Order: sequence, then structure tokens, then C-alpha cells
Amino acid sequence: MRKYDGIEVRYRSPETDLAKSLQVIDNLLGFAPEPQQLDFDLSFWAGGSGVYDKLVISCSATPEQWQILKQKLDLYSPEDALARDDWRDDFIWLVADDEVCSDILAASAQFINDNKAPFQDACLDSHTLYFSDMSDVNGWTAVWGQGSRLNYAYFCQG
Repeated sequence: MRKYDGIEVRYRSPETDLAKSLQVIDNLLGFAPEPQQLDFDLSFWAGGSGVYDKLVISCSATPEQWQILKQKLDLYSPEDALARDDWRDDFIWLVADDEVCSDILAASAQFINDNKAPFQDACLDSHTLYFSDMSDVNGWTAVWGQGSRLNYAYFCQG
């Protein structure tokens, strides 16, 4: 249970307790990445005005770990998000700022690049690219990468 005490809880590489950080990351991703190729900045805040979390991770991942993450977070490609009547409008609003969107992959990649951490890989529309189910302007998860490199970004304001 979260305490709404207005105190930020933060785990950031390399300056935090790695064992505790790996537990938090394992809980988020469904697996603990190899520490040698791991960068992260996890900021959790809850106070009188609500919740503000911003979590970013970059790590190596096997194909099996990609699948674990895809299932755990209920991830969809941008094209799949557009195909869903119950999500399409909110998704376009998220990645294209409520504009007409002629290229959902380019808009999604630009959204990620605008919101990623400096240590995370730039997102290209040719990368593997997913968003969690029903991501919208108040809470979203994006996962992208190429080959064995995985990047994760989560934002929640509520």
C-alpha cells in the first residue's frame, strides 16, 4: 500500500541499492535483467494531490524475456491500438496530441523520443514498439527496442 506522504521514493542507477532495485524492476518487468547492461531511474511519488510516477529502464533482454514482458503488461503495437474501437481515439490523442494522425508508427516513435530518458535508446518507427493496453494521457507504458535491447517507460499521473 502506498503512503500519500508527499515523499518521493527513487531508485536510480548506479547510486542505489542494486539488490532492492532489481526486486522492484523484477516486479515491474516480470524478470530481473543482467545488472551489467542495466540503466534505470524509478521515481514514485504519492501525496495529497495524487500520484506521480515516472519509471524508465534500459536493459538487455532475451526473446523469452520480451515475451514475458509482452504478456505481463498486455502490450499492443500502435497498429493494434488503432484497430481497437475502445482505444483508438485515446491512443491517437496520446501519441499525436489529438491531431490527425497519418503515420501512427512515426507519431508513436516521436512520442517515445519526447518522453524517454537520456540513457535510453532513441526509438525508430522500424523498432519493435508496444504500448500497454489502454494507455492514455494520464497513464501509459511504452516498450521499444531492437534485437536484445529493451527500453521501458511508464508514466502515471492521477
